[in-house]
Amino acid sequence: MNIPRSIVRRRRFIESGSVLALGAVSSALAARKLFNLPASEAVPVPRMAVREAALDPPHPGPPVEEPTAEPSATPPTGRLLESEDEYADFISSLELRHISPHEIIDPHRGMVNGVANSLPPREMWEKLAPTLRVADEIRERLGRPLCRVTSAYRCPDYNAVIPGAVRRSYHTRNQALDLVYFCTTRRAYKVAVRLRKEGFFRGGIGLYPTFIHIDTRGYAATWHRV
Repeated sequence: MNIPRSIVRRRRFIESGSVLALGAVSSALAARKLFNLPASEAVPVPRMAVREAALDPPHPGPPVEEPTAEPSATPPTGRLLESEDEYADFISSLELRHISPHEIIDPHRGMVNGVANSLPPREMWEKLAPTLRVADEIRERLGRPLCRVTSAYRCPDYNAVIPGAVRRSYHTRNQALDLVYFCTTRRAYKVAVRLRKEGFFRGGIGLYPTFIHIDTRGYAATWHRV
C-alpha cells in the first residue's frame, strides 16, 4: 500500500519528538539518582510571582500614620539615658521569652541631624507591654532570633526629624516597634498577620523592605512599602 510522503514525514516527526522527551525524562531521573536529590528539587518548577497585595489586603479605615522611610544611621553607643536602669527593670518584669531589655533600650540612643531620642516618660511605659508581647510571640513562631529593633519610642523632637513620620505616630505613644528578624521581612510579616487574625492583638502591621512595623493601636491597619 502506498502511503503519502506527508504522512510518513509526520510519523517520523512524532516518533523523534517522543524519543527526545523520553531522553529528557531519563536524564532528569539519572541526575536525581546521581546527586540524591529529593523529588521536589530534582526538576524545578517555575512559580509565578505573587502580587504584593495578595499578602494581606490593606484594611479599610483611617489613613496610615507611618513613615515611608527610616533613617539608616546606626544608634550611637555609650550614651546613657535617663532612667535607663529602671526601664530595663520594667522590661525584665514582663518576663518575655526572647527579647532582652537592652534590645529595646538601644534604639532610644539614636540621633538624627543632631536631635537625640530618649526613653519614654514613666507614665507611658506600660503602653509598650502589649506590643512587646506581640514581638516576642512573632519570634516564638518564627523560630528565628530577633536581629534588631530599629525603632521603638520616639520623643516628639526626634520624631519630627524622621523622614515621612507624622506628628501623632504610634511610636510617639510608645505603642509601636520596628523589627528586623533573622528571616525575610515577608515571612515575619505573614506571622504577624496570622497572629492578628487569631485575635492575639489588634493593631497595625506594616511591611517594609528591611523591617516590619507592629503596633497595638486597638484596630487593624495594614500597609506595604515594598
